[in-house]
Amino acid sequence: MASMDSSLGALLIHHSISISLFVSFFSVAGFGNLIAKSDIYCYPRWLVKLFRALVWISLSPSLLLQRSKWIRVMSSVWWASNFSLIKVVNVEKLLRTRSTEIVNIVLWIVEFLLLICAFKNLAHIMVSHNSQDDNLTDPLVVQNSEKRVIELDRAGFLSKLMFSWMGPLLRLGNSKPLSLEDIPSLVSEDEANLAYQKFKQAWDSLLREKDPRNTKNSVLGAIVKVYMKENITIGILALLRTICVVVSPLILYAFVHCSNRDEENLQEGLSILGCLIVTKLVESLSQRHWFFDARRCGMRIRSALMVAVYEKQLKLSSLGRRRHSTGEIVNYVAIDAYRMGECLWWFHTTWCSGVQIFLAIAVLFKVIGSGALPGLVPILICGLLNVPFAKLLQKCQFEFMMAQDERIRATSEILNNIKIIKLQSWEEKFKNLIESHRDREFKWLAEAQLKKVYGTLLYWISPTIVSSVVFFGCILLGSAPLNASTIFTILATLRSLSEPVRMIPEALSAMIQVKVSVYGSIAYVSQTSWIQSGTVRENILFGKPMEKDKYEKAIVACALDKDINSFDHGDLTEIGQRGINLSGGQKQRIQLARAVYNDADIYLLDDPFSAVDAHTAAILFNECVMAALRDKTVILVTHQVEFLSEVDKILVMQGGKITQSGSYEELLEAGTAFEQLVNAHKDSITTLGPSNDDGPGEPRKEDIVQSEEIHGSYTIKHSSEGEISAKGLPAVQLTQEEEKEIGNVGWKPFWDYIFVSKGLFLLVLVVIMLFGFVGFQAAATYWLALASDVPNITSGMLVGIYTAISTLSAVFVYLRSFFGAHLGLRASKSFFSGFNNAIFKAPMLFFDSTPVGRILTRASSDLSIVDYDIPFSMVYTMAAGIEFVGTIAIMASVTWQVLIVSIFSMAGSKYAQVYYQAAARELIRINGTTKAPVTNHVSETSLGVVTIRAFRSVDRFFHNYLKLVDKDATLFFLSNAAIEWLVIRIEALQNLTLFTAAFFLVLLPKSQVAPGLVGLSLSYALSLTGTIVFMTRWYCNLANYIVSVERIKQFMHIPIEPPAIIEGNRPPPSWPTKGRIELLSLRIKYRPNAPTVLKGITCTFREGTRVGVVGRTGSGKTTLISALFRLVEPTSGKIVIDGLDICSIGLKDLRMKLSIIPQEPTLFRGSIRTNLDPLGLYSDDEIWRALEKCQLKATVDSLPNLLDSSVTTEKIGVPGNASSSALAESSLRETKF
Repeated sequence: MASMDSSLGALLIHHSISISLFVSFFSVAGFGNLIAKSDIYCYPRWLVKLFRALVWISLSPSLLLQRSKWIRVMSSVWWASNFSLIKVVNVEKLLRTRSTEIVNIVLWIVEFLLLICAFKNLAHIMVSHNSQDDNLTDPLVVQNSEKRVIELDRAGFLSKLMFSWMGPLLRLGNSKPLSLEDIPSLVSEDEANLAYQKFKQAWDSLLREKDPRNTKNSVLGAIVKVYMKENITIGILALLRTICVVVSPLILYAFVHCSNRDEENLQEGLSILGCLIVTKLVESLSQRHWFFDARRCGMRIRSALMVAVYEKQLKLSSLGRRRHSTGEIVNYVAIDAYRMGECLWWFHTTWCSGVQIFLAIAVLFKVIGSGALPGLVPILICGLLNVPFAKLLQKCQFEFMMAQDERIRATSEILNNIKIIKLQSWEEKFKNLIESHRDREFKWLAEAQLKKVYGTLLYWISPTIVSSVVFFGCILLGSAPLNASTIFTILATLRSLSEPVRMIPEALSAMIQVKVSVYGSIAYVSQTSWIQSGTVRENILFGKPMEKDKYEKAIVACALDKDINSFDHGDLTEIGQRGINLSGGQKQRIQLARAVYNDADIYLLDDPFSAVDAHTAAILFNECVMAALRDKTVILVTHQVEFLSEVDKILVMQGGKITQSGSYEELLEAGTAFEQLVNAHKDSITTLGPSNDDGPGEPRKEDIVQSEEIHGSYTIKHSSEGEISAKGLPAVQLTQEEEKEIGNVGWKPFWDYIFVSKGLFLLVLVVIMLFGFVGFQAAATYWLALASDVPNITSGMLVGIYTAISTLSAVFVYLRSFFGAHLGLRASKSFFSGFNNAIFKAPMLFFDSTPVGRILTRASSDLSIVDYDIPFSMVYTMAAGIEFVGTIAIMASVTWQVLIVSIFSMAGSKYAQVYYQAAARELIRINGTTKAPVTNHVSETSLGVVTIRAFRSVDRFFHNYLKLVDKDATLFFLSNAAIEWLVIRIEALQNLTLFTAAFFLVLLPKSQVAPGLVGLSLSYALSLTGTIVFMTRWYCNLANYIVSVERIKQFMHIPIEPPAIIEGNRPPPSWPTKGRIELLSLRIKYRPNAPTVLKGITCTFREGTRVGVVGRTGSGKTTLISALFRLVEPTSGKIVIDGLDICSIGLKDLRMKLSIIPQEPTLFRGSIRTNLDPLGLYSDDEIWRALEKCQLKATVDSLPNLLDSSVTTEKIGVPGNASSSALAESSLRETKF
């Protein structure tokens, strides 16, 4: 705390010294000026100048040399008194003589900054003093475990009003790049748990009030019920801002009317100026807090819905999980909940737009009377045109969202089964599937973007049409003269009217995007193993506290001790998402150890020995099922009948029914299907190998060795977290930390966006159209200002030429939007194509080390930003920038003094923007890395929800999810608060320019400036703040959105696997002719820093033989298969098939010649036909023969749609049938291997 205080004090003194030296220079210059004018005998002025010069000269070195508290107090008092007393004299002179020196104007600004420094300096001294007193009671050792919370609740009124509570975080962001550890936590009222609990209570209350089966509109009703009070507050702020916007044209009318009168009335002018100041301040503050509070409340809604979806996922039935795929659930959380969070802001924007239109029309009638009546016709027409436009946009948005949902679902399914796709060489097929979904999505995206272009034209042409009709109405009805006050009041009012006309279609578009979709303990071991991202220990403990003896017994009972000893970091070795760097047997035994350690009452074991060899299966059955679980109730589902003689009771199932029940001996004596199954198993054992002649009571040698192996001494390799932390994680770290840029990357991402899309020519066209639009718009208003006071120009000519020039400007704005939309569409196509190609060409190592959620985040939210947000953000930023320059130029042409203030205000705005951007950039980047863990957690939970429920770990997973949601929400909250911090300061600085322009217009003599130019200057001045804020907001949005370009581009440049086809080295069509495989000194490692898995294997698989590869689980059997398919490339050595080195040919040419039945087969969403024959290579007869071989023909024949039946809705989609389907698919290919 002390170091922060000293650094802040040093910063204040540094600025104070700089400003003091500056004023010293001007004081000496003023004293010299008196001498030069021989005005030295004017004692009062001479003494004042001399005294000021001496004080400033002495103060600067005093601050530099002696930085004590009293020097700072004295300097602060001097600054405050100097500003207060001297400026009173200066203002009095200005009002009396209506003239001042340019030096005094500069000094006013500088000394005003010193006044701010004085207050900050005094406040800092008081705070430092209190802090020092408080530090006396602080402990000597600071407890770091204390949770840092956002300072909003502790902030004072002014701090909340000006968002100054964001200062410490922004200051930290300027001193160093922010990291996740620097981010404070949300205040309790913003946390996801509280938001969800309130939502759930409201939801339950609504369901009790009506039929529980009818949940239509319950989500919306619950949201309204919970956040009604917040909505009323936000509505009041929005209404206040709307009233201020509509009042501004009336103030302009009063200004121009005052300047048009012959007699001078300074008091009236200053009164109007005071009204202007109050109006703009209220408008600024109310709008900032409306935006901030709406998004804060929206964040709570979003968090509540994300948690509600997750909680519902944990409770979904088996049928419900089939209806809602993992990809769809991820989409609800990643996209739909975010849209609902934005709904609140758009809702208030919609009704405020209607109110603003009504009030603007009332102002028109107040100013010009019945002349406004003809203007109602085009206003009504333009409003009605929005209805079909909104419907067209609604259709486009709806179709786009449906296509996007389908693409995300398919992408999620493909990523979760990418290994099987690569093994079968189906990449091209599934890549085309994603591209077909994207083509449909892109079609509706293009429709929506081009519809928005027409909306932009409607927005800009509407004021021209309406103003021209109103002008002609005034001429024909004679209700008001077309003088400067009338003309520019009408234009300012219509400008305030055009904003809601533009916002209503956008608001409707955003609202359309909102989709309302919306006791003994048990242990469970599924047939398909489910492993979480994390360490081996975390997967076994599964949230329970560590008990070493119990933990080691579980490991030994599940035959994991040797595996753990072989890992680089023992049980702290990271095993990645879904356990992808483990063999199937290791995964199964880890989840079996998880169940044993859970120490439950009932154990449900769903074929737990399916992925292990017979030897390991015997160990697991004897040591785990029969020994470790001897006092438990165990339900064992298995097809391995050799273990059934040891169980107490057997249930035989067939066709979904229990056909037999009894002990092993009873079922054998019954002479039914069970006896046939046992005899078939014995026959297969007899056929495959010689019988064992040892006596039944004599243990075999192998059993004795195994028994010694288990019951002898052992040491499990444990690594403490401290050891791992000290050594680093070169070998243990499989899942890589998500990359993010650090610091200011400048314009690189922006140029990446342009060059990847090859849109430089379109960008140049956009800029040219922007200059044309601003130029013609300025020309139209200048024409009105100059021509309205020329007697020879008729009213008809005045309005006609204005209409023609304004129409030309609307054409330019249409072309600007048209070229901008096409630039965005080209970028969308380029980025998706590059991203999609890179993902499907990535090696398996990439998927082993990258969580699915991380890829899905880029495929969903990041790509959505590239599709929708970046194109218009870029165009709007450039448009506002060029319009701002034009506005300043027009204002300066009337009151040149504005240039001086605008330079200072722009410098201040730029400084504030740079200061903000340093922290905000990192906040957005960190937020990009907090989204993926949320979607990844949802995806992982969806895959393992049965295991989670069985282990009664729902609460633990739920609370972990709450933490992830809060972390993501914190970054969102701080990003929004930071931009409001920036905008409110920029508005204050730009309002200073507006007030300066208005002030000098009051002081200027009536003969010096025409009323038309007064109206022109003020009409542009009133739009100045809105323009600069619009530019700043869209520039900051663009800077934030462009992070998505960085993130997608990272994945566009990931390493790719070898080519699918090498044209110059394709194998003969008949290859392989024999089927001989030779392994020559084959060495394999998964990563450069990983240990070698296959260590110099040399062997030959002769043609036409059946080769059994046996070994302990984790010995490298699966790695050998992966090497044959080149899922992992040899480190050294060769694999030769029929004399051809497989590394010399393309991957597709290799994999299409091999068939595999994977350890974990899966069925893709679709029909039975598309699962067996994705490439469409085989006839129906061939498919039916394959099904018959695999004993699936009867099952498929019983389905209503036969081969076209869906695997997600029919009984074909169960795990056992998935294995049989994989066998059927393999038999279809009829390959040599």
